[in-house]
Order: sequence, then C-alpha cells, then structure tokens
Amino acid sequence: MKKRQKTLLMLGDSLAEWGDWESLLPEISIINRGCAGEMVEELSARVAAEISELAEPDHILILSGTNNLLMSNTWFPAVFTSMLPRLQLMCSNSTITLNSLMPMSFNNQLLEGLAEINAKLHDIAEQSNCLFLDMTEPFTELCLPITRPCFLDDGVHLSSRGYQVWARAIAHHIE
Repeated sequence: MKKRQKTLLMLGDSLAEWGDWESLLPEISIINRGCAGEMVEELSARVAAEISELAEPDHILILSGTNNLLMSNTWFPAVFTSMLPRLQLMCSNSTITLNSLMPMSFNNQLLEGLAEINAKLHDIAEQSNCLFLDMTEPFTELCLPITRPCFLDDGVHLSSRGYQVWARAIAHHIE
C-alpha cells in the first residue's frame, strides 16, 4: 500500500512564494500561498479566505514579517497573537509552525532587532501551542558569505543554496 503524501500549506511573503518547492520537497505536496511584498497584517486579513478554499493540510508553515522588518515595523509579531489561534480553529487537525525570520542583512548589515523579533515570534508560537522553526542556526552553519551564500545580493531574498538549506530544515521539522 502506497504511503499518503503529506500536505504542507506555506503562507508568507516572497521567500515562500519564490521557492521551487516541488523540486526542493518532492516527498511533500506543497500548497504555496506566498505573496511577494506582503506584510503580516495583510496575511492575517487573507488567511481565512485561503483556508476556506482548501482541504485541511497536514502542516501549515508561516514565514511572514520580512517586509515589516524592512520597513522598520517591529510591532508586527503582535498580529500573530490573534492570527495563530484563528488558524488553529479553522485547521484543528493541522500542525502549525511559525518560521523565524531568516538571518538576512540589508546593506551588508544584519537587520537591527532581528534576534529580538525572532525571540518574540518563538514566544508567541509557544504561547499559541504552535511549533517554531528557527532558521538562524542552519543558515549560520551551512551558509558562508562567499563560498556558499544563502542570500542574493540584496541580502534578503534566498539563493538556490538558501532554499536548499530551508527545505532541508522543513523536511526534518515535518518528520
């Protein structure tokens, strides 16, 4: 008997949208609902409509906040305190994971407040009984600025290597 393929709904910004997930995670059925340029509050506004159109996925992974942080909006984690419980009500059989923001840089400087934002996101996920996927360590260990860069020249968007590192962490996390 063939094993049923797990489904993963990805919600978030361009980092989620632009991944070639079918190639990166061929053993998982990906429903990609990333939206380039989107802020957390915009994701929160559309999440119910996205969920209502789908059969309930096994897993939901959210990576959002990159654009908020780039616009110096550091209050966005508070939006997750209402969004995550709503998602849990709509998808009570799904495992929900909040992904950390990637250890990105802007003008060759690590974005100010990134560690504090990720700590807040971790706490919010924990308080909401959701899982948290911290990408800081995988990117720190597996990405070298010159020989194995995980980011494109803008310091924000992921290179092929960055997507490979993220996909490997997602696959391990889902197992």
